[in-house]
Amino acid sequence: MNIGHILRKTRKQADLTQEDMAYSINISRSSISKIERNEMSLQTEDFIRWMQVIQSRLPNTTTIEAGITGITLINGVDIAVLVDMLTQFVGMFIKFIL
Repeated sequence: MNIGHILRKTRKQADLTQEDMAYSINISRSSISKIERNEMSLQTEDFIRWMQVIQSRLPNTTTIEAGITGITLINGVDIAVLVDMLTQFVGMFIKFIL
């Protein structure tokens, strides 16, 4: 399991194509594909927009809940993977604010 897989699951749960997501967060469709295959990192501001798009498509969720929705769709969530994902996100966020 990896971050790209989780992002793909959230996108599909929100019933969005790669083209829809690319348009919504203002990056190319090929970038969405690369991100979902872990060939490219999602920038912090794009991650935030991704979660906001997911939130808008899933009723009664907060942005954080929208992100967690993707994780809960995967059977047997591995805590180590979750911690790694959050660590990477926090690291990117720190780099962004510095």
